[in-house]
Amino acid sequence: MIYHFKNEQPSNLLRGHLNLGGHNGNTSLEVTNHYLEKNGECWIPIMGEIHYGRVNREIWKDELLKIKAGGITVIAAYVFWIFHEEEEGQFNFTGNYDLRHFLTLIQECGLEVVMRIGPWCHAELRNGGFPDWLVKKGCRTRTDDPEYLNYVTRYWRQLKTQMSGFLFEEGGPIFAIQLENELTDNAAHIKTLKDLALELGLKAPIYTATGWNATYGAAIPERDVLPVFGGYADAPWEEHTRQLEPVSHYFFLPARNDHSIGKDLIIAKETDDDVFQMKYDLYPFATCEIGPGVQVTHHRRPVISPDDAASLAMVKIGCGNNMPGYYMYRGGTNPIGQKHTMQESKATGYPNDLPVRSYDFQAPIGEFGQINPQYGKLKIQHHFLNAFGDSLGKMHPQFQAIELDGRYDTHSLRYGLRTNGQSGYVFVNNYQRHSNLSAHDGVQFVVPVANGTLTFPHQGLHVPSGSYFILPYNLNISGNTLAYATAQLLYQHDNTVFFMALDGIDAEFTWADGSSNKVRAGLDSTFKHQSEGISINVVTLTQQQAEQLFVLEGEIFYSPADLFRDGEYLTAYRQANSDLSWFHWNGSKFIEHEYHKPSLTNCIEYHEITTEIPETLGSEELLLSKTDQIKSWWLNIDNINLADNSDALICLDYIGDIAQLYVDDILVADDFYKGTKWLVSLRHIKRFGNKVKLIISKKTEDNIYIESEERTGLDLKDIHLDVIYDHKFKI
Repeated sequence: MIYHFKNEQPSNLLRGHLNLGGHNGNTSLEVTNHYLEKNGECWIPIMGEIHYGRVNREIWKDELLKIKAGGITVIAAYVFWIFHEEEEGQFNFTGNYDLRHFLTLIQECGLEVVMRIGPWCHAELRNGGFPDWLVKKGCRTRTDDPEYLNYVTRYWRQLKTQMSGFLFEEGGPIFAIQLENELTDNAAHIKTLKDLALELGLKAPIYTATGWNATYGAAIPERDVLPVFGGYADAPWEEHTRQLEPVSHYFFLPARNDHSIGKDLIIAKETDDDVFQMKYDLYPFATCEIGPGVQVTHHRRPVISPDDAASLAMVKIGCGNNMPGYYMYRGGTNPIGQKHTMQESKATGYPNDLPVRSYDFQAPIGEFGQINPQYGKLKIQHHFLNAFGDSLGKMHPQFQAIELDGRYDTHSLRYGLRTNGQSGYVFVNNYQRHSNLSAHDGVQFVVPVANGTLTFPHQGLHVPSGSYFILPYNLNISGNTLAYATAQLLYQHDNTVFFMALDGIDAEFTWADGSSNKVRAGLDSTFKHQSEGISINVVTLTQQQAEQLFVLEGEIFYSPADLFRDGEYLTAYRQANSDLSWFHWNGSKFIEHEYHKPSLTNCIEYHEITTEIPETLGSEELLLSKTDQIKSWWLNIDNINLADNSDALICLDYIGDIAQLYVDDILVADDFYKGTKWLVSLRHIKRFGNKVKLIISKKTEDNIYIESEERTGLDLKDIHLDVIYDHKFKI
């Protein structure tokens, strides 16, 4: 079947129309209505969120380097008021709250940063990040109430001290600042916050504000901030406990706004009278909360698969997203406060109960630094954006000509296009969370080229169910014009172009000179193509190999392990596998560097004991289970010797409702059961001591959304260790 696109003309490119942008002598930044520009060139930042106060400072640098190795170029970080001024007037920027040290490491790692300074943040944190003392004041928070603004001013002065030297105007990495969060109906207050930030010296060329939730987009001060958007595969904040209907984020649609995000906290307007309507054509499509995972609540515990995450992110790029921003990219652990726990809860007036400690978020990098499968799948897209984003960003989205039969349509093909009228990329998404979409055969696309149209591929394409991919056409690669490929473009390094073969689809390359190549993917799949004396190498990797391809400081590596680089040192690390071999691309082939570490035992001793619940902060979490059926075990970690290995994960396979780990009666980790194994860092546990107690409450038939077939009961099936093998190589 032949598929066409709507021929919609993009709006004219605008520059200088917003009260945004700036230069610092070395770098200039501009916000057009289509994309961001750095030094006059189209720039697609790729942003990943990490919360420094939820991660131990001793591993900050390694975690930042892992994030960078995933293809992220910009760090996003909330600054939580409750962390820094838990007691009124007593500011804390030490230990895990040392913002200045965190910014120093970001700069050392060659990353840029968007600071989300609130004052209100949410982030499933107590009071949305407001300190208790502020809530008790009774002032009208999140408004222009003078009393509230006085407290904000005092707090932000402290932030200015911490951020001094790291601002864009000083040559630092902070190029953008987000004001507030999910404030949908008070544009004047956001403008007040921007003016206050400028007055206090919290200056950035770009200020952002979340643009979602309100039906027509959140009310923002027009032209003063860049609205940023989001999209999640599931919604653990929904009040009901049914499976969600198919979400729209898996469809190619022009809409940016998702008015379901955060709707648990925002009251919808009953009429459209006098409702703000955002002028989307003024701004590029940018995001800050594409969800590669979600944080479970007590009543809703969805499990997000790697394909749930990666297909959604790809669709957003196909819809024109020119600033992918992930929330969260690296999970974390809530601290325990001086007098209270720090999680969002119904007890503090919020609509959801969250784990006291865990903020894992099912993120690409988990709560304890473990690499989850979506890390590699998203990295494929990041390589592509980092190599070709300057041209892709100028390509406008066009949407499918065939209308879908609603969100339950599982038979029609979903596809989109980004093009400049001469070349471009076709996006195909035959994937939907919790749905089985039909396969398609004989698929061809009619796309615009300079002198008319191109129909490709010539033989028709098989699109398997569950597949999602991007196909290039009429692409100029160092003077060689690729008419089309049935493989996904990955990266270009000098005169070598890397592609990824698609599962169930033959990799074929057809060139403008009439030649073609059919390739069997692999590390040794290199072939050459030459046009007018210019020769290029083409390497086609399998999907598994593409997920493990790393671009580190401009060099190409492949490894079945995960890699990050710090200067001249390469670190390989891997969970439960001691093969740390890696391959280095030398310009013509991959050179193997074989390395294996001795395997270590994965046993851990444990035995059941009489249950005694500690009287300590966080233990009240067990009351959510509404049962007295609770069991406890001692875990013996005294004799576990990891030698020179950095960490190990305690893997707990259990059935229950809430699981908690205590060390010397301090709650150090917890989990809401969702049918997957619970992983806890041994290094994290040992920071508190060696006397470890596990407590699990029974899961009953209460009204809780859970996707596991094992929905009820209380059973500890197994505990073992997954050693994290790692080694540092000088390269």
